[in-house]
Amino acid sequence: MIELWLLEIVKGFGGMFLHPVIYVSVFFAIMAGYYRVKRERRDFNTRLLDGYHDARVLFSYGVVLGLLFSILIVGAGVVVPFAGIILIGLLSILAALTGRFQLLSATITVGFSYFILVMLDYFQWDIPFMNTYMEDVNRGMFSSVAVLLGVLTMMEGILIRLNGWKHTSPRLLKSARGLKVGAHQGKKLWLVPMFVLIPTGPLTLADWWPVFTMGTASYSPLCVPFLLGFQQLVKSTLPEISIKHTGSRVFWLGAFVLTLAVTGVWAPMFSIGAAVAAILGRAWITYRHRSAEDSKPYFFKRQAQGVMILGILPDSPARKLTLQVGEIVLKVNGVEVNTERAFYEALQKNGAYCKLEVLGTNGENRFTQGSLYEGDHHELGIIFADESSGWEHHRVS
Repeated sequence: MIELWLLEIVKGFGGMFLHPVIYVSVFFAIMAGYYRVKRERRDFNTRLLDGYHDARVLFSYGVVLGLLFSILIVGAGVVVPFAGIILIGLLSILAALTGRFQLLSATITVGFSYFILVMLDYFQWDIPFMNTYMEDVNRGMFSSVAVLLGVLTMMEGILIRLNGWKHTSPRLLKSARGLKVGAHQGKKLWLVPMFVLIPTGPLTLADWWPVFTMGTASYSPLCVPFLLGFQQLVKSTLPEISIKHTGSRVFWLGAFVLTLAVTGVWAPMFSIGAAVAAILGRAWITYRHRSAEDSKPYFFKRQAQGVMILGILPDSPARKLTLQVGEIVLKVNGVEVNTERAFYEALQKNGAYCKLEVLGTNGENRFTQGSLYEGDHHELGIIFADESSGWEHHRVS
């Protein structure tokens, strides 16, 4: 029996590479990196990270998290209809085509797939391609899709909190008053390969196995590459604070959805409630973030004293000086600076060494200093919130 399980797991893992989502996701991650670099070069005459960074993120945290949660899904005996897997993959590809990665939330792709499955079953629509896969679907499987929705939403929240705030891309915007301001955009794609059980196959589950479905007697494990996306513009605070807060909200939404979905195993109406709560809850989180951002003043803007750091290039002298996004440089080599130009004029007074007085994000002043060497970035690798290039291309209210 163990040998049979191992063989089926290997076959199921190999089946993942036949799924089109895995290749489509690579393409969209590369394109996202391309357009990010193009915009950064237009705004700042340089790029912060190479164009393949987004593709590397695609195969990072999500892969580990997906395999870990596979234990929960398979261990709980969650059986997902193959029609559901097809619908989720199709909606994921359509959402990716829009370029708006927030539409790749599990609440959208899995939530709407759930309702499509319910309607196909209830109205008995004659769709040639889908009818082949709807034959094995019974209403008990709808609760399994709802359980999958809750689990993926929790995973989405974890990924946002762990990785969504890292390496956000700085942007220059124009406020309603015509003032130059900065912002940060978090835009991520994560590939989450996860094993699920599908009906029909050589495996049978013991009577004591907690199966979240009814009416099927044999199963097969399949590794499905789920695609999760995230996109959020942060204007009123540090990206780490705002995006982590969003991640926590999404996680607890997923926990609530999962609770309803598990209850739906015995009371099917709770499964419908879980899908509704997921879609409306995620929309509410997005609305709350945007309304809060619009009601608060911009964080990255010209300062009365000093110049604020909007971005830092990797492997630059600024990194070695432990400078952070959101900090304000007050003095350079003992000279007070209030503009970007004043910063570089003070920096040139001592070409081999620099000493900075910085107002940290915790509100406390600190000093940092270091030697500058030939070949180092001549501007320390700092992008300021009052950067003088490219800002006319954007307008926000």
